[in-house]
Amino acid sequence: MSPVRTVSVVSAAGIVALVAMIVFSSLEMSLGRGLRETADTRWGVTTLVDLYIGLLVIGGWIAYRERSVGRSLLWWIGLCLTGNLTALVYLLLASLRSETIEDLFRPARR
Repeated sequence: MSPVRTVSVVSAAGIVALVAMIVFSSLEMSLGRGLRETADTRWGVTTLVDLYIGLLVIGGWIAYRERSVGRSLLWWIGLCLTGNLTALVYLLLASLRSETIEDLFRPARR
């Protein structure tokens, strides 16, 4: 399997795993309660800072690849609302449109 197809498979598996975890977590407690309990600990805050720094980096990569400010903004909003689920969806779509792994790091073709 080519490296870019491996990225597609891993991204798809990540999406399935994350959606499953979101569903199971939602059955246990609400998102608001979970965020409050997470933010109540220093490790929870550290984890959230780590998450958003990573999302900022991914958002920068998406903005670099996308030629449209509007499309980039929509992806950024998705990152802020759903975190790495949006990152995995973008990575899956980008990998499906790429022929080589290098294509993932170039601006998207139009």
